[in-house]
Amino acid sequence: MRTKVSVRGQTVVPREIREALGIGPRDTLDWELRDGVIVVYPLPADPVRASLGILKGRVTLRDFLLDREEERARERAAERED
Repeated sequence: MRTKVSVRGQTVVPREIREALGIGPRDTLDWELRDGVIVVYPLPADPVRASLGILKGRVTLRDFLLDREEERARERAAERED
């Protein structure tokens, strides 16, 4: 899909992409330049609500805390080596 940039620097997000990602009027897009490539992320209007359930069944608080404690132990060990 191709779009053109207007003289004002504007472009259109193709309908197929808007529909697939649920992008609508007044939604926010986050633009990033990465190694000479433009990466665009649609940002939900309510990021907290959008993230509910995203980690369900994947990471528990207990797992997170254990992982963080292991990471701290590695950091302390690395500091002792220096």
